[in-house]
Amino acid sequence: MNTSTQLLRRMPALLLLPCLAWIFLFFLLPIGIMVWRSFEAGGFANYAELFRSPVYTKVIVTTLKTAVLSTVITLVVAYPVAYVLATCSARVRALLLVCVLVPYWVDVIVRSFSWLIMLGDNGIVNKSLIALGLTRVPLPFLYNFASVLIAMVQILLPLAIVTLFGAMLRIDLRLMSAAKVHGASGWQAFRTIFFPLSLPGVYGAALLLFVLALGFYMTPALLGSPGDTMIAQTIVSEATMMLDLNRASAAGVVLVILAMAITVVYNSYFSLDRLWGGVRR
Repeated sequence: MNTSTQLLRRMPALLLLPCLAWIFLFFLLPIGIMVWRSFEAGGFANYAELFRSPVYTKVIVTTLKTAVLSTVITLVVAYPVAYVLATCSARVRALLLVCVLVPYWVDVIVRSFSWLIMLGDNGIVNKSLIALGLTRVPLPFLYNFASVLIAMVQILLPLAIVTLFGAMLRIDLRLMSAAKVHGASGWQAFRTIFFPLSLPGVYGAALLLFVLALGFYMTPALLGSPGDTMIAQTIVSEATMMLDLNRASAAGVVLVILAMAITVVYNSYFSLDRLWGGVRR
């Protein structure tokens, strides 16, 4: 076997080497250090403290509740937009994609701050309500669970639309036309053909949104109340204010394990490999 043949066979591994090095340095290595720090002082005591403390229990429940609700609401809002993108003309699709993607180019911090301007006592929403005579005093839109949920949905929405749109492009729209030819209404064709075929995209988008929502920090920190604290805020507080890196590392490990466990269980039920052309097991 000559040298060129050997090099050709090794080419895939050589091309993957920079990516693998990046994953090791900026993902696997930090997680390994975090796991080591969580056991450095006290062993499992840091984990036992997390699960014994009612504060941490409430934080975990709040995080899960916020992640589930933001995921569901985002999917409900994103699905019709993605459907329109998948079925409209190329010119309309290009215009809508620009409208969807432009907000995604703005930093999360800027988008979170924009809700302070929108929902504050002197914000656009309250001033409009007062001007219309619907209320005499500003309404408390900020620093509660609703404001966090609204902002998280707005931040996750472009990603959900793009994910659903990518899955819907795989659907042959001629199937719906054939169903209409055979007497089905537009709603029946959508319900029996398009929607079932789009479910792999819904499943994948739901998992992606949920895992991202678990780690939200800036948005709940800016717009939420102390009672709506999420686990990422608790980790930052432990590490920067309490200077307890061991307990912060333990909380981070719990968050990683939680996300991985949900991913494995979710995949076993919904076969997410269908998103990339696989078949349901």
